[in-house]
Amino acid sequence: MSHDVIIVGGGIIGTATAYSLARRGHKVLVMDQVAIPNPQGSSDDHARVFRLAHGKDSFYADLAARTIPLWKEHERAFGEEFLTQNGVLDLAAGDGRREEASYKTLSDMRLRVERLTPQQVVERYRMMRLRCCKFAVFHPDGGMVWAKRAIEAFSRHILRNRGHLEPGVKIVKVLKDKGKVTALKDSKGKFWRAEHYVFCPGAWTREVLEDYGIPVDITRQECLYLRPPRNQGRYRPTHFPVFAFDKLGMHGFPVHIHGFLKVGFHRKGPSNRQPVMPLVPDRKFEGQSRRFLKDFVPDLADFSEQEGRVYYYTRTADGDFLLDTLPGVDNAWLAAAFAGDGPMFAPLVGQTMSQLVSGEKPAVNLHRFRVSRLRLRPKKA
Repeated sequence: MSHDVIIVGGGIIGTATAYSLARRGHKVLVMDQVAIPNPQGSSDDHARVFRLAHGKDSFYADLAARTIPLWKEHERAFGEEFLTQNGVLDLAAGDGRREEASYKTLSDMRLRVERLTPQQVVERYRMMRLRCCKFAVFHPDGGMVWAKRAIEAFSRHILRNRGHLEPGVKIVKVLKDKGKVTALKDSKGKFWRAEHYVFCPGAWTREVLEDYGIPVDITRQECLYLRPPRNQGRYRPTHFPVFAFDKLGMHGFPVHIHGFLKVGFHRKGPSNRQPVMPLVPDRKFEGQSRRFLKDFVPDLADFSEQEGRVYYYTRTADGDFLLDTLPGVDNAWLAAAFAGDGPMFAPLVGQTMSQLVSGEKPAVNLHRFRVSRLRLRPKKA
């Protein structure tokens, strides 16, 4: 069985890339060491945040704005909703510098944004306490991406277009010769070959590409899904936004799956030596979540029905992604280190990687995403 492109990693970046390549006529194979979607991966979740506000960083704000029409294009193609634009509310609980910078950046870019007083926040969302913030920034074009639904849709399209999915394949060696990747060796000794290769291994980046020494950090991120104990209708997406407290590192979602909403820790969590391990949060996180909700959305603080989840994010030291040719070869590329933002940018990243594989100049300026900016630590022979 021959393939044009082998994609290592069956999360939202891998499947979005494969979908974009399949639309161009490439015969693709997507493999993952667990399942597709991978329940241990960072993008296997019902809903993930979609935000245009990135502090003073207009580059990422622009990337997010350019991703919206791509999500809408996918919705028309599949007849499903992937992006719910119920807005994102950033609440300034600290000095407010990041929120103020976000407001200025989005205003300067002529994107829709509002600056709200605490009184205005409470008038709109009566479940929040008046002391919730110094001020808030609301951008209505943000919201949430239905990540797992998108992975499943991309996967169906791949299969319908002569592509293949191979779960349960763990790559242990990348073979190369004369400036090209020649094969991938899996843990059972089988070799996989194609003309081109794209690596989207997420939290397994260090493990899969051990010989290259890509310096990324794997961090543990916790979240809770909880059922509102009362007034559930107030928390549906039509009435309630995604909300975030950058100073506290916490964010929350409206009710979006089986009557449950989500709260999670979105700032950098503790580092992990190995990517996957326990998928259940530390019990301390429940107490942290209850205290957070009691202070800001007390209606939710005495929840009794809950389920916890842990994700493992991949990060670079400077926080920028990796979108580049794999060092030393010209037929393999890397798309990694999204720090949980993969679901937000997936269509744009998938389009970009398909352009690179197809030998086209990508529409996105990739300068900030070059691997060469990092100090590699290749494995010693």
